[in-house]
Amino acid sequence: MQFIKRDRVLLLFIILIAVFFRFTGVNWDQGHHLHPDERFLTLVGTAMKIPGSLFDYLNPAKSSMNPANIGYPFFVYGLFPLTLTKLLAAFFNMDTYESFTILGRMLSGFIDVIGILALYGIVAHLEKEYHLSKKLKFFTVFLYAIAVLPIQLSHFLAVDTFLNAFLLLSFYAVLKKKTWVSSLFFGLAAASKITAVFFLPVLLFVLFQNSHSKRKLLQNFAVFGITSFIVLHLANPYMFISGNLLDPRPSTSFIGSLTQLKGFENSQALYPPSVQWIHKTPVLYSGFNLLIFGLGLPYGILAVFGLFLLLKKRSHTMLFLLAVWSLAMFFYQSVQFAKNMRYLLFIYPYLALLAAYCFLLLSKNKHIRLVILISVLIWPLAFLSIYFHPHTRVDASYWISEHVPSGSRILTEHWDDPLPLSVSSSKPKTVIITELSVFDPDNAQKWEKMSELLKKGDYYILSSNRGWGSIPTVPERYPHMKVFYEKLLSDQTDYKLLKTFTSYPSFKYLGLPFEFPDHMADESFTVYDHPVVMIFKHIK
Repeated sequence: MQFIKRDRVLLLFIILIAVFFRFTGVNWDQGHHLHPDERFLTLVGTAMKIPGSLFDYLNPAKSSMNPANIGYPFFVYGLFPLTLTKLLAAFFNMDTYESFTILGRMLSGFIDVIGILALYGIVAHLEKEYHLSKKLKFFTVFLYAIAVLPIQLSHFLAVDTFLNAFLLLSFYAVLKKKTWVSSLFFGLAAASKITAVFFLPVLLFVLFQNSHSKRKLLQNFAVFGITSFIVLHLANPYMFISGNLLDPRPSTSFIGSLTQLKGFENSQALYPPSVQWIHKTPVLYSGFNLLIFGLGLPYGILAVFGLFLLLKKRSHTMLFLLAVWSLAMFFYQSVQFAKNMRYLLFIYPYLALLAAYCFLLLSKNKHIRLVILISVLIWPLAFLSIYFHPHTRVDASYWISEHVPSGSRILTEHWDDPLPLSVSSSKPKTVIITELSVFDPDNAQKWEKMSELLKKGDYYILSSNRGWGSIPTVPERYPHMKVFYEKLLSDQTDYKLLKTFTSYPSFKYLGLPFEFPDHMADESFTVYDHPVVMIFKHIK
């Protein structure tokens, strides 16, 4: 009984750590909506109207919850997280542009904590099945609780943490032989993000293990398939062509949106976000970002060694399967054209398990364990600093309002957030914002217009590395832009660097002068919550 009580206290302590990391700095952009996906989802969510009946909700052609019916025909996200946020926003009277985003972020963090509880249950089950150390579940959930990418994504109104949590809940239920519960959560996972299907082989393998006869196997598969489909249809009805729960035909609008999105993901696409991926090295690029930024190097090393140990041992069937699945998903995602870090989020719980497994095997001495734990904590504690610091774009906007004269022409870049933001200041001013089409084809017409605007500008503001971080990596497409950025960033143009705003992960909030520049990370890791902002002044 004493052991049970101690275990509960320890689990509660780890959950409190997870909550601290996920809910610190929820309003990290000070109400300015600086995450473009969040902005879009907030616009869609606040435009939704809760239907008067279930039949209206299920009818794709009529429902006021269907993005296609309220002015957003291009919608590629899973709808269930947005639907849940909408219902809670209406209940808590937070259905406004300002409040909806904050509620969505809080829900994202909350659902990730629920996933941690499910992960605890999964590892506790595996401990009993394979007679593993009873400490494994605690170290696993602790390591997931402090993993940086899940912490960051828990601060965003998006669908990734929902996918993760529902898959973990589905996995836990199927391990406990609760087939219909597992299928319910799998349906919600698929309604949150269609890539849930990648985890289906693991769930089906467990269903196969749970079936002691052919009849039981067919029964389990039937229950799982039918329940998952019905839940998916209820949770994301606009993926389908009709409100009939037995009609499996997909919506032409949904298929069209996915096809359009896929069309952006190739080296020939003129879609600005696609530029960053053109020359990224498969496997190595994703591996670098996962190990260095998503986990932190000491944590990443533990996960890699844990993977190696389990693959070499080839025992503990389920642990071996999870290791193989995680490795397969990593290679699959890392060879795709788009290599966004968040696409690998669903392997992070199992990377935590691999790291914990390695940690317990290799560190028998308590002093060695302490050193390893401290080294693993360095990166998440440093990353947390960005939520104790005003957003760099907000900082820059206050500086502009104090130092840039009224009537100045500020040059900004296409596909980036223009500055200044609207901030309260003792010196409110009016400035002229002019956008440079830096992602346009590098031809004479573009540069004739660019040169004219550069002559007229007073200030040039790079509010992130969206342009200068990706365009120079494709010199065959942007030869002139590559040279332009090289000269701009080395003070060889008429625009001289006047001020730089950074919010690198650091220990400055603890009074320690240690900083970890991470501008070389995947664009999506820095560009939303802590981009580098540079202000250049035209010396005429």
